[in-house]
Amino acid sequence: MNDTAKAAETGGKGGERQAETQAERAFRLLEDALVRLDLPPGARVTEQELALRAGMGRTPVREAVQRLVADGLIVVYPRKGMTVGAINPLEVLMALDVRGPVERVVAMAAARRATPAQRAALAETGEAMRAAAAKGDMALYMRCDKAFDETLAASAANPFATRALAPLQTMVRRAWYYFRREPDLGASAERHAAVASAVAAGDPEAAGDASDALIAHLRAGLKQALAEL
Repeated sequence: MNDTAKAAETGGKGGERQAETQAERAFRLLEDALVRLDLPPGARVTEQELALRAGMGRTPVREAVQRLVADGLIVVYPRKGMTVGAINPLEVLMALDVRGPVERVVAMAAARRATPAQRAALAETGEAMRAAAAKGDMALYMRCDKAFDETLAASAANPFATRALAPLQTMVRRAWYYFRREPDLGASAERHAAVASAVAAGDPEAAGDASDALIAHLRAGLKQALAEL
């Protein structure tokens, strides 16, 4: 496993491990469990169960749950408890309608502003995604995908776009697990690699076009999944 894949395993960005608070770690661990459907849609959960899963106390988990609720991954029913959010394919497609233009802004900004280390990290993560796709390792692929998104966002240096994109990206990853889109991984990895190449070349227009092609691929895959239901 290369450095980028290891970073994806540990929550690092661009091949570097990042310090995180307990609440951030709880959020990362629980979000990962929700994305990978270890906590399936519609399942009832309690704060105590989530704390046990995260392996930490209730205070950081309570903070993490607030973020998960805001992102739609957990739904709270007053006096009835919490359930894992459903996956609505039409909502995912609508999320892609919003994600596409913002993702283009981020890719173009990254092409202008990325440091040499960030450009190298994106290229390395793209290669790690290709390797994970070749092995059919969905879990590793999605962790690398998250690392790619985080490095691209850091390269763009636009916190407003980052905050807007993060829950939309998570929604799409979760849908890919739900619909078992393993056959799409290779093509998706190539489209990520194209974004990385354009950013490395410092070409904003090419980066924006590559980002558009990636979003179009994601949309086509989800539409195909809907047709196969």
